[in-house]
Amino acid sequence: MAGLATALDEVTLVLFTTLAPSGAVAFICMGLPVLARGTSEAMRQRLNVLLGLPLVVAMVGLVASATHLGNPSNALYVFLGVGRSPLSTEVFFAVVFLALAGLYWLYGFAEHPWPRVQRLWLGCAMAAGAAFVAAVAFAYSAETIVSWNTAYVPINLVLNALVGGPILAIAGLRAAGVDMRAGRIGRVLASVAAVALVANTVTFCLQGAELGSIENSFVTAAQLVPFWGPMVGAFAVLGAAGVVVDGIALWRGARLSLACAAGATVLVLAGIFVMRFAFYMMHMTVGLGM
Repeated sequence: MAGLATALDEVTLVLFTTLAPSGAVAFICMGLPVLARGTSEAMRQRLNVLLGLPLVVAMVGLVASATHLGNPSNALYVFLGVGRSPLSTEVFFAVVFLALAGLYWLYGFAEHPWPRVQRLWLGCAMAAGAAFVAAVAFAYSAETIVSWNTAYVPINLVLNALVGGPILAIAGLRAAGVDMRAGRIGRVLASVAAVALVANTVTFCLQGAELGSIENSFVTAAQLVPFWGPMVGAFAVLGAAGVVVDGIALWRGARLSLACAAGATVLVLAGIFVMRFAFYMMHMTVGLGM
């Protein structure tokens, strides 16, 4: 039960690592058509407005993680560790990404925005989003937390974002009125999510096989997460259901409804949440602590 108690105590960070990386990848995916030469000006305007969707998803994750600080004034101490503390670096890149993306979104409502400024600004925001995902991926590799100090942790975080981000982007593109039947973007995004889902499931299985050999003075990591196998299964089923909901319509050339796209996003993010919860359940430090 110690693992369950730990994850419940860190549920705000579970939300953060579920939502924020997926939101950042979705922002990047939705930004690509805006930068494409063949996109009409009217569609660019709609996409610029709907870029607020992944931005809000990422913002909700960041706000949830802020409650972990206890006191908002502690945020100042977090920024003092940028460069030497992976967690501080993670928060720094989160703030940079959200600031650039948020200001870009607001600039889109200007009466006469400068197109070149918009394109450059969007490119910077997308680059910041990629840096943020990388910072999150490596923020939890700490030598003192033996159950997290493995290659699987950053790989899984990146793959999580590549599963959730494209599916969220499909919902955003559909809301913007993009005709998924006319181009390949929907099928490409669904394919990326499907490949990432398979790879992610494999890495979770490989990680689970090693949990029994990770231990401290009291317990093994496998004992902290006794339902690792079923949780991986839940992740795979929920993720596959979300990808299939989008994929059936996209690959058949049928009209993908906004309700189906939104439902697919909820399913995929729910699956990611399950494994992020499992991640915090297996928190185990070197020595006597868990």
